[in-house]
Amino acid sequence: MDTILTGPKGNIKMFPQKVKLNYLEGEPEKYRLHWMRSGDITDEDIIAYAAQAAHVPEACLVLAQDALYDAIDFFCRQGHAVQIPNLGTFSVKLNSKVVATPKEANAESVTQRRLRFYPKKRLKAACSLKNIRINIEDVLGLKKKDVSRKNSGNEE
Repeated sequence: MDTILTGPKGNIKMFPQKVKLNYLEGEPEKYRLHWMRSGDITDEDIIAYAAQAAHVPEACLVLAQDALYDAIDFFCRQGHAVQIPNLGTFSVKLNSKVVATPKEANAESVTQRRLRFYPKKRLKAACSLKNIRINIEDVLGLKKKDVSRKNSGNEE
């Protein structure tokens, strides 16, 4: 049974999920609320949203996206770390065997290649549980706790 929580700024669709708690052997079943995911967001979804927000044609964003992906690919292949403002940094990590001579340190000695992504603080913060909870409270119009009591006790 789905739960749709409605607030002044929109809806949040969730569902109850059964929770298995090993320490509650023999106790009644327990449930918690989870997000109802309606699917993954595609490139087309992102482009349509960004085009509307930026008031530019979708075709321009498709070309820009392709150019951005090509640039990331090109510079990472050259060994550079590629920083995308407000998003993060892409870089290639290589692991290789330790060998006795410089001649042995070649492509065959590479044991692992990985593309790494290090998100910026802004992106990490947007995906943090604290911000997700704040966004849920904001959408649903729930009363937030007063956190501005820094000077309590200083009054005379």
